[in-house]
Amino acid sequence: MNTEGVTRRRIRFILLIMAGAVAALVLQLVRVQFGPYAPVFAARAEYGAAIVERVVPARGQIYDRNGALLAANGTMFYIEIEVRQLTEKSKKDIPLTLSKLLLLPLEDLYTQVTTDWPALGQYRIRLTRKDAQGSPWPLTVDKTVAEVINGFLADPLAPDLSGLDLVAAPKRVYPAGTIAGHVLGFVNQEGQGFYGVEGYYDEWLSGKPITVHRPFIPLEARLQPNPPSGVNLVLTLDLAVQQMVETVLKETIESSLAESGQVVVMDPRNGEILAMAAWPVLDPNNYEPWLPDTVEEEDGNPVITPGVAGTYEPGSTFKVLTMAAALDLDRVKPETEFIDNGQIEVGGHIIRNWDGRSWGQQTMVGCLEHSLNVCLAWIASDRLGATDLYAYLSRFGIGQLTGVDLAGEVSGELRTPRDPDWTEPDMGTNSFGQGVSLTPLQLLTAVSALANHGEMVQPHMVRQVVGPQGAYWPQPTVLGRPITRETAETLTEMLAQSLEGETRYAAVHGYRLAGKTGTAQIATEKGYDPKWTVASFVGWGPLPDPRFLVLVRIDKPATAPWGSVIAAPAFQEIAERLVVMMGLPPDTSVAQQTVGG
Repeated sequence: MNTEGVTRRRIRFILLIMAGAVAALVLQLVRVQFGPYAPVFAARAEYGAAIVERVVPARGQIYDRNGALLAANGTMFYIEIEVRQLTEKSKKDIPLTLSKLLLLPLEDLYTQVTTDWPALGQYRIRLTRKDAQGSPWPLTVDKTVAEVINGFLADPLAPDLSGLDLVAAPKRVYPAGTIAGHVLGFVNQEGQGFYGVEGYYDEWLSGKPITVHRPFIPLEARLQPNPPSGVNLVLTLDLAVQQMVETVLKETIESSLAESGQVVVMDPRNGEILAMAAWPVLDPNNYEPWLPDTVEEEDGNPVITPGVAGTYEPGSTFKVLTMAAALDLDRVKPETEFIDNGQIEVGGHIIRNWDGRSWGQQTMVGCLEHSLNVCLAWIASDRLGATDLYAYLSRFGIGQLTGVDLAGEVSGELRTPRDPDWTEPDMGTNSFGQGVSLTPLQLLTAVSALANHGEMVQPHMVRQVVGPQGAYWPQPTVLGRPITRETAETLTEMLAQSLEGETRYAAVHGYRLAGKTGTAQIATEKGYDPKWTVASFVGWGPLPDPRFLVLVRIDKPATAPWGSVIAAPAFQEIAERLVVMMGLPPDTSVAQQTVGG
């Protein structure tokens, strides 16, 4: 037998088979690369080589002016149920364990776990809890509780939690708790900022998410980019001052049995807001009680930050603006005399003083010291007129947004002769702060022109922005000069004199201050409330170069209605602490005058 020939035939046969296989492979490669199904194969290849992810950057942090952390990032855990992994025992153990651990109603948890979800087309659910109004919210736990649950899952002797899964998610954390809560706002479970700083700077803080393809090949995966974090914000707030102001406000609310209140402290030289307190407090770590369907609304929006969204009629604190206009136009001087008969008629409407008395002969200083409505109505109607009065109020920004960098600001309301519902009596009542609504920050901004020698600076909350490209310091913005330097200093001196005579409750030993009390009625749909008032005080100092400007507003005090009794002492306590905290030395000449009587 010719074995050599057989071998050659076998080799040729094998080579022929191999050549056919190679040809088939080449043909298939050409078909995959250029055939009609090439796009499908390419998509499958791409899908198989990487995972498409939407990467959300870390939210920027928020600090006070001294570096104290006010808002940071943490982790929360959603509790989810993989329905197909539940056992008869875990259907009982999961609700029972979570009910005891989280102090939640057992019946509600049991219903969620035992519902026939596959019949509804759902195989994985997220457990919820109900708030005080009965609305469901995703059930979340912190890291400590998550560790306890994971311990149960790992312990064979623990309750059967088969089917339960913890899903980590980012959470906004506010280390200071309720302090400055109204200013900061909050971030919801979807990572979106609302109200205050969080709402106004949401896009800056959250950064820009990116979509990336994460390859399965480790070396290539490490080369994929991650988005830069959102910017960090350094606020003008001083946490120590904020805490002090909140303490004084709380004590004032409690001692006067008031309903609510606000305090705003600003540097009139540059518009930096050092503190903005509100009562009741808001804990941004637990913001649900402040959601739209659970809080009082104004103009359709929740009043989360009352300093910029809670409007009110300012009452006598507004008189300083009317007096400023008259002084600036040289229609009156500090020594101008006025005979107060206790009432005046403006447009057929009789205006009386707050106490119904007639005060006789007064100078303009006396009109401010005794807070005479009749005198200010006379200035508005007899010395100014509607055109000049409203022109100055517009220059002071009344009825306009301040432009502060806090979400939710409203403009208030000021009717002028251009409005169809304006009447001549409005000119008289507007002169002493009735019939006009504004926010605490609006009034503070207007009055800052008096404290800052005639120049009105825009209030702002952010002092520094720190991002990937470096740091940026926003510069103060001058809103205008509604009055001259001479007018501002003259009126400040008048208010310092009237303050010394009007009430000693606002005096601070060794320091000269200026200010004005306010007691305003509360407008309702049926007229003014006969019982309740808003007690307020606005003051600044130390003179002659003020470093702080403070507004105290107390809503519906029950022990006394007057700003001089309720709000002025709060201002006094705040000012006494501010001069120490800000390192402002006393004026020895003022101290000697005080000691001398």
